[in-house]
This record gives sequence, structure tokens and C-alpha cells, in this order.
Amino acid sequence: MNYTIKITDTDRKAKSLVNMLKELADDYYFLSIYEDETGLSQLMEQELDKRYKYALKNPESGKSWSEVKNNLLVK
Repeated sequence: MNYTIKITDTDRKAKSLVNMLKELADDYYFLSIYEDETGLSQLMEQELDKRYKYALKNPESGKSWSEVKNNLLVK
């Protein structure tokens, strides 16, 4: 069985815990630490918020899913 524990190292205590786990992983073969950058950066979140607000104000500028899908299939 595998377990996943997500730790966001945004503060000092979290970083300390991650470092301790990395040290333990050196000593125990059954412990693996992986860095996963699946989250969005602050700039990405700001850009998506900006685009979302634009889409709400300008719904006519968007395309339907059918149009997008057809454009992808044609190319």
C-alpha cells in the first residue's frame, strides 16, 4: 500500500518537516519523497482570474465546445 502526504512548504515549520522526511528517506528504502508542482503559481492564478472576468463580461467573444472541438479535429 502507498500513502500520499501533501506538504506545502510555504512556511518555516513545513520546510523543516520536509527536510526531516528527506533525511529519513536517505535511511529507509521504503520511504520516497517526490516534489510535485501541480499547483498554480500566483501569476497563473492572476492570469486565469483576469481571463475569467473578461469572459463573464464578454460572453459573445468565446466559442462553444463544439466549435473548439471541430477546430481541433480539422487540424
